[in-house]
Amino acid sequence: MITCYTLVDGMLTPHAIKPGTALPQGALWIDLHCPTDEEEKFLEDSLAVNIPTQEEIAEIEESSRLYESERAIHLTTTVVSGFNEHQPHATVLNFVLTPEWLVTVRYAEMSAFRAFRTKVGQHPAMHQRSDTIFISLLDSLVDRIADILESVQAHHNRLASAIFNEQTPDPDSPRAPKTDLQSIVKQLGRSNLLLARLSDSLLGINRLVSYIRRAAREWISRDAKDWMKTVERDARSLGDYQARMNTEVGFLLDATLGLINIEQNSIIKVFSIASVLFLPPTLVGTVYGMNFHSMPELDWTFGYPMALVAMIISAIIPYGWFKFRGWL
Repeated sequence: MITCYTLVDGMLTPHAIKPGTALPQGALWIDLHCPTDEEEKFLEDSLAVNIPTQEEIAEIEESSRLYESERAIHLTTTVVSGFNEHQPHATVLNFVLTPEWLVTVRYAEMSAFRAFRTKVGQHPAMHQRSDTIFISLLDSLVDRIADILESVQAHHNRLASAIFNEQTPDPDSPRAPKTDLQSIVKQLGRSNLLLARLSDSLLGINRLVSYIRRAAREWISRDAKDWMKTVERDARSLGDYQARMNTEVGFLLDATLGLINIEQNSIIKVFSIASVLFLPPTLVGTVYGMNFHSMPELDWTFGYPMALVAMIISAIIPYGWFKFRGWL
């Protein structure tokens, strides 16, 4: 889908464009959302510039993501999409920037673009040049990353409470509720993966800002340069915050695995003590289970009760010793 934005009474106004129709005069921003081959070819012919395909913008080497052509500056970065649907994934976003217009190529719906359109309506005077539109989009991406980090931090706080808070027993239940530690490990793993993707996004945004500052220094406006400094500072601070959250994830994961080990050791302790308690009675039973002819106890009237009493006493003695030493 091609959406073309032009200035109408000082306001960016969208126009849906189909291949075969002429682009509006004064097109300032052209947004390609999941474009078809026909739409890419149409825009390339209309603007006389190369529009990269999905396979081309997916390349990871820096020379394929940041470069200049004869007419435009081409910039590609990785962003996180699908967080609201609880299915966050990494997707690529491409910018084709000239002093006259900006083209964005994306293959996923992004909350940052919806927030950007709202920002355009609130501050129309700040979005009347291609460079300021570009920087404003980056600013919206950084704001969206900040929102996601805040949400992830709140989730970590809930996990920390579940891990470290003492469980209050239910008066109607003989056992206290247990925390699902296995689920917490999985949630921490997903958080770590999401933080890694956010780190890639912040790194990509910083690279875009650094590159555009050099490549467009001859024509970029003063307002855009000042805005870039703010975006760069925010991205750097979010990078530090994300690194701290990575450390927090590691700590919570270590604590969870430690609790799992303690729980497993408690279970093994029970089995070990049970085996020790039953070992002496087993010995007594084994002795009187032997089939020798000369065993005086076999002829005793109280031989069987005596063997049972001996087995019980042999179990009570190690149990009392364990209690005395505080092992139980």
